[in-house]
Amino acid sequence: MALSLSACLPAQTGTSGSTSADGNSGAQTATRAVASASNPIVTPSFGGERVSWNNDGGGLTYRFTAIERDGEVFVCGAYGGAGRSYVSEANRELMRRSSVTVNDETVFRNLTFFYQASNKMLDTQLVGSETRCKSTGLAAGSVALEDVKVELREGRIRIRV
Repeated sequence: MALSLSACLPAQTGTSGSTSADGNSGAQTATRAVASASNPIVTPSFGGERVSWNNDGGGLTYRFTAIERDGEVFVCGAYGGAGRSYVSEANRELMRRSSVTVNDETVFRNLTFFYQASNKMLDTQLVGSETRCKSTGLAAGSVALEDVKVELREGRIRIRV
C-alpha cells in the first residue's frame, strides 16, 4: 500500500506550507527559544505541520524549535498522529525519512527522536507537549536559529498491511 499526504497548520503556529508526496518539501523554520536545563514544552511559536494521509484521513502533526544549550544548537520536537495502525507505521516512516537542514545543508536525518505525544494532544496541535532534543553538532552562535529547518522527504511511503 502506498499513501500520499498533504499538510497544513493554522496561522497561529507562525508557519504555513503544504507537503505532498509528489510535491514541494515541507520545510518549516525553527523559532527562537531560550534553553533551560530541561527540554522545552511546545508553544504556539514552534514551527511544524499537520500532515494528512489522502487515503485514510489519519495523519501526523509535528512541532519543533531550535535552541542553544551547552554551547551547541539543538533541535527539539514532538509529534503525534491518529488513524489506523498502518497510518501509525507510515507516520513513523515519515519521521525516519525527515531531516534537519541549515541553509539548505542537511545536518542530520531521522527525526524519530522527537517525543511521541498522545493523540489527545492533537486537539491543541501539540501545544503543551513535552519535547525531546538532539544536538546538531553546530556551535551556538554559528547559525541563526531561524535558519534551522525540518524537511519532510518527498516521495511515496510504502508499508505492508
